[in-house]
Amino acid sequence: MPLTHSLATRLGKKLTDVRKDGSLWWLRPDGKTQVTIKYKQHPDGSVEPLELHTVVISTQHAEPLKCKRTEECVGYKGDEMVAPSMADMNEAIIQNVVIKTLEEITLKNGKSAVSIFNRDTCHLHINPSGKFIIGGPQGDAGLTGRKIIIDTYGGWGAHGGGAFSG
Repeated sequence: MPLTHSLATRLGKKLTDVRKDGSLWWLRPDGKTQVTIKYKQHPDGSVEPLELHTVVISTQHAEPLKCKRTEECVGYKGDEMVAPSMADMNEAIIQNVVIKTLEEITLKNGKSAVSIFNRDTCHLHINPSGKFIIGGPQGDAGLTGRKIIIDTYGGWGAHGGGAFSG
């Protein structure tokens, strides 16, 4: 599997994991990821990842600074918490999803995937369109075909703009 596809898939899985284990309780189920990597192409046609160029994560979340954990998480009995600000949500996603996922991946050269990540140069787009409170079918209207292709092929699938359906 191409590294971009594998990484995007694992970022999506990590979003689910941190939502379900309660560490990022304010996340909701809908999310999309996309990854771009800069490669060096060798004379034999093989490629070697040089740097993580862009990470896009759009993930559904509770209303920042308003939503309470006792209302968002059925059965939660601990201390009351309020969803963090968008800036704090985005930072938590970078730390607990992006970096933790990279730490879990070993590249073919034996190094950790963190070795191709430079926070100063990587284009991190976390919820780039702002709040993402409405998700699911209501939030995906008009994306049929395009989202399916990203989910299926990552950045490796050429696409002319038409729908990817039956």
